[in-house]
Amino acid sequence: MSAQAVAADEKVQSENVTVRRVRRGTTQARVTTLKGPAGRDFVLLAGIGVASNYYVRLAADLNTTGSVHAIDLPGFGGVRHRDRALDIGDFAEIAGAVIDDLGLDDPVVIGHSMGAQVATELAARRPELTSLVLIGPVIDADARTIPQQILRLAHSALYEPGAVRVLVGMSYAMCGPRWILKTLPRMMRYRIEERIGAVQADTLIVRGDHDANCPREWAERLVELVPRGRAVEVDGAAHSVMYRHAHEVAKLCLLHDGGEEAVRELEPPSKPRHPAMRVRGVAMNVAGMVRGDDALIARGIVTQRHATDMAD
Repeated sequence: MSAQAVAADEKVQSENVTVRRVRRGTTQARVTTLKGPAGRDFVLLAGIGVASNYYVRLAADLNTTGSVHAIDLPGFGGVRHRDRALDIGDFAEIAGAVIDDLGLDDPVVIGHSMGAQVATELAARRPELTSLVLIGPVIDADARTIPQQILRLAHSALYEPGAVRVLVGMSYAMCGPRWILKTLPRMMRYRIEERIGAVQADTLIVRGDHDANCPREWAERLVELVPRGRAVEVDGAAHSVMYRHAHEVAKLCLLHDGGEEAVRELEPPSKPRHPAMRVRGVAMNVAGMVRGDDALIARGIVTQRHATDMAD
């Protein structure tokens, strides 16, 4: 099934994984839903140019307590987009459309890097949202130039696992330099420190201690600006803290939202996945994004889940 053939309300489902498109005018997003037990829904927003599949580990942990909805924003993860560049407000608009179309009642909104900007703008516009998690929020006001951010990202990359570098590299290839270069200035200009004060949601800021793009001083400054917030630092982690340290970040998210009872419901980390099946699932998932084949995306996620089940 091609992306062009998917109607706004049409969806592709495989077991408990659903992939659908949400459109507003000429703008669309792809939403991958992992159906979970009755509980709080989670909405995941990725960083600039990155497909939502780098949330795979965090999504799996959160999925044990509720349904998870990972959004691929316009232009990211192979999602088609109009030629005009979108700003953070535009991305927040389509993220809000996803919440409305899926009929989600006050989900926990989680954003990473530029996705944290989108999540902040979304929460600022929607005071009814009560729980917000910002992972490695950017842009540090003391380093608001592209060269500074590239150097900081390169420093953080030294502490990232190889799998993250591969996933991000594939995402950038799918996104293409033209769309990244159109989006990058909008990300750089967005002043999260001026918008976070309008957020009414309880806000958790998470950073890795090796995250150069979100220094400790910057996270602490944002916490002081948000009406209700706190910051947590994860040892041994870098900018993509939610990948290698997914279980720890999931616990932080659940504690932030539901207290210790929710953490007790969280299953222990899965054993290492069956390597061949895991690689096959990732390849199917990425191929589906490249082809605009939502059914293949769903099958790839299911295959990765089966690899975990085999290992267990």
